[in-house]
Amino acid sequence: MKWSRPLCLIPLAALSLSGCTSLGQLMTGPPAPLAQTTIDDRALEAAWRGFDVALDAIALLTDNGQIVPGTPRARSIATAIRSVNTALASAERFAAAGSATDYATALREAMAGMNTIRTALGSH
Repeated sequence: MKWSRPLCLIPLAALSLSGCTSLGQLMTGPPAPLAQTTIDDRALEAAWRGFDVALDAIALLTDNGQIVPGTPRARSIATAIRSVNTALASAERFAAAGSATDYATALREAMAGMNTIRTALGSH
């Protein structure tokens, strides 16, 4: 009996797939936790852009003497900037890891920091 090359590869392909997952799972899609993960990259991108705009506004206000370094207002803004930066960096890491819950929490923390900046900028 002579074996043709393509027929010899079928058992090898099946054997290689058996180590990964069952054929039934291959046909139905990813497992439930991955199928339920929702991470919106556009939300993170918009948050970074909003943060950049806030930083530009803070720089302009500082250049014009509206924000005086070392004052309680300036320290409050600096603390909020660090908070937003840390939260957005965390959101990026959680998005890369596929952790939707932690990602959403980090984005909420970033928004809270942005609200602190907005409040501090409004009080002068």
